[in-house]
Amino acid sequence: MKNDFKYIDLFEEMLLSEKMSSQNTVRAYRKDIELFIKYVHKELQTSILEITSNNIRRWLLYLNKNINLSRNSHSRKISSLRVFYKFLVADGYILNNPAEEIKSSKKYMTLPKVLSIEEVLKLIKAIYPLNNPRAYRMLALVELMYSSGLRVEELVSLRLNSINFNNATIFITGKGGKERIVPVGNIALKAVKEYLNYRNEYFCLNKKSIWMFPSNSSKKGYITARRFSQLLTELSREAGLNDLKISPHILRHSFATHLLSGGIDLRILQELLGHSDISTVQIYTHVVDNEKKKALRFHPLENNI
Repeated sequence: MKNDFKYIDLFEEMLLSEKMSSQNTVRAYRKDIELFIKYVHKELQTSILEITSNNIRRWLLYLNKNINLSRNSHSRKISSLRVFYKFLVADGYILNNPAEEIKSSKKYMTLPKVLSIEEVLKLIKAIYPLNNPRAYRMLALVELMYSSGLRVEELVSLRLNSINFNNATIFITGKGGKERIVPVGNIALKAVKEYLNYRNEYFCLNKKSIWMFPSNSSKKGYITARRFSQLLTELSREAGLNDLKISPHILRHSFATHLLSGGIDLRILQELLGHSDISTVQIYTHVVDNEKKKALRFHPLENNI
């Protein structure tokens, strides 16, 4: 049970590196989850990994009795646990999300933010000129992510032997230890090859390092997801796209949405992204449909109404 609090740290690191939530939201998540863990340890004397849906319902009743929760607070706490347990499932710590079936007052679907193709090209263009090793590394990271749709942790933790340059594929060990092979474009492969000319001399004090993107300052041995996210923020500012709050996750969303717009089969997209449930991928169809609706404003009759 003592290790339960470490899962909050991992969860928070993921949220911050992916920029999936604001600092205030992350703090709110942490406060809710810490409150829940204390209840679990004191009242149930078990680990958060052993929790059931009924345990969560009893906790909410306990809070309502002792604190008199407002409707918004009730919904937020359910949302906090739902996102937290979704993370634990995705990373293979547990099999099922006990908070999934807990009803909340929120009944809307949030569509993922995506970049247009023009915005992606503008972002990549801001890396040029390639006049230093860090620029070559950044180009390789961005091109790989947009070309293959990897999760940020999958990207930064690539091994040197993960990429097959002859077959233009990447071998990935994803969430929960699931393995998959994804294709990668020639432009991204070219960027990686150029970066590798500088890798050993500028980024790798440990010549035996197995990582594609090693880091001398990271305990993990490779550049962290959080550091890549920071570099992406700096690049967005240079590209004049700072207001879009571009994160690695948005690049992955953009990869999926652009492929879907181009006509890729939903099942193939599911395999490329490494999702076990196709319903997770179907949200991108809503993004595409939404963009089609926006396009109607350019119709001549629409402009004359």
